Amino acid sequence: MEINQILCFTNHCLHLCNSSNIKKIVLSYLVDADAFVTNNVEEWKKMLDENEIKCLIKKPGDAKQNERVVIDGSSLGMDFEKWELKWKKQSRAICVYSIDKIDPSILTRLVNAHDKMLLSIDKIRMLSDKNLEREINELNPEIIENLVKKELKNIILSLLLSKPMSGTDLVKILYQKFRVFISPGMLYPTLHELEKNGLLTVEYKLKNKIYSVQEKKQAELLLKDHVRVNSLLSQFLLNE
Repeated sequence: MEINQILCFTNHCLHLCNSSNIKKIVLSYLVDADAFVTNNVEEWKKMLDENEIKCLIKKPGDAKQNERVVIDGSSLGMDFEKWELKWKKQSRAICVYSIDKIDPSILTRLVNAHDKMLLSIDKIRMLSDKNLEREINELNPEIIENLVKKELKNIILSLLLSKPMSGTDLVKILYQKFRVFISPGMLYPTLHELEKNGLLTVEYKLKNKIYSVQEKKQAELLLKDHVRVNSLLSQFLLNE
């Protein structure tokens, strides 16, 4: 399976998904696992029986170090960091969490606890590792996230000036550049607003909406003015 091929050399991987697809993702990993680790033993035992999957189900404290395990991270509760330290010593550990059940305040700590991360949200799938840009690492993640969300219109315009993209492409590149996940619920209203204002145009390619900048000169002027204002504000703050 493609996912398992990607992760075959990964010791400690995080897979973030939706509540709607977490069961399907967990089951796909169990074919190549020694044990499934969860606090919801009865629920998952029923699920495995229904799908005729034979895999040992264990509580977090019962997993052995030499086992290749798949972990129901969403069942670990607030003790997740204690257990994640243990999974680092496993032969292989794939920790599956539902992003719908994660407090945003702990998301950065959760990502940083793993060697690799796979994100499967709606139609979005991306693989990331810890080779992040030095500048991003040195900044406060909360500040970066707030800034990206605040400046989302301008960032989107800048990205689309380089080349047309789909909504999924934009979500991926925003995460790759800033390590900030912009949900479809935030992205598409912003795209629709830019389209309504005459800055973007949309065309369909293979059932995907591809967005491109319609008024390039206007978009470039807007961005230049924005940069100029931000530069003045930065100088003021540094002087203060």
